[in-house]
Amino acid sequence: METTTRVGPPSSGRVVAVATAVLMLELTLVLVGYALYGATRESGPGGGYGAALGLLPPAVPFLALFGGAGAAVLVLPALLLAGSLERRFGRPAGGGGNGAGAAPVWVVPAAVVVAAVCALVAGLYGGLSPLAALVVWPVAAALILPAALVARLPGRWLLRGTALWGTLAIAVAALGGLALGSGVLEEYRPPAVTRSDMVGTWTDGHGGTLELAADGTATADGVLDPVGFAPAPGEAVETCTAHGTWTLGAAAGDGDRKLVTDLPDCRAGAWEIGGEDGRPALRRWDLDGEEMVTLARRR
Repeated sequence: METTTRVGPPSSGRVVAVATAVLMLELTLVLVGYALYGATRESGPGGGYGAALGLLPPAVPFLALFGGAGAAVLVLPALLLAGSLERRFGRPAGGGGNGAGAAPVWVVPAAVVVAAVCALVAGLYGGLSPLAALVVWPVAAALILPAALVARLPGRWLLRGTALWGTLAIAVAALGGLALGSGVLEEYRPPAVTRSDMVGTWTDGHGGTLELAADGTATADGVLDPVGFAPAPGEAVETCTAHGTWTLGAAAGDGDRKLVTDLPDCRAGAWEIGGEDGRPALRRWDLDGEEMVTLARRR
């Protein structure tokens, strides 16, 4: 008589290890998608899509840290809840019976419940607004569910499940580069400007002006002059008033074209040229890539 050996549920250690790997791949997909989105829009200083992808290898330890935390506090509880639901209500017909954990039909509601708890905690103790917490809910569920489903797979399917996500991450990165290179997605390029395009008066929208003369002299009058990070709403921001020079070129150690100013008492030495053709703008970004000051040409 042929006997069937039933495989017990996966150990907690194995679940955390596998879920960590899957969450790392999911986070990689998120970062690739974000880099692709950022490449099509004006953003803070950076080297474009290729440079963003180049930052992924150094980010592996951080991905492992966040992936491990997510596996321990989100994925493992979701699988434990799924097992509890199955014991309470039984394995549904056709629900799968590989013995490696709860049937997939119970993993889905368990992931949704754990994601809801995550969103609730983030809203109550993380300072998120109700709308932001509502957005966190489906995002967390979308991250938990694939990791939980792969973590419960038996050994012979485990490698295939993780390899599938790894292949998907590589494919998305490659297709993103191909889409940008072929013009299917239009990568943002700063407007092409000449020296004469810069001559005139620029305003920061808060009463401050920067006047650029054709002879290379510059005059700042009450221009917003934050440094470090973008000011919080309502926070006082320093301004500067000075007379000096300007030139259109590259800042030291940076090949990007910028408006470079030399104004005593003003900390802003270089302005990023942004905006669009026919409507250029001068911008400063903080250390996190958040916009601090924008100067628009006065018409």
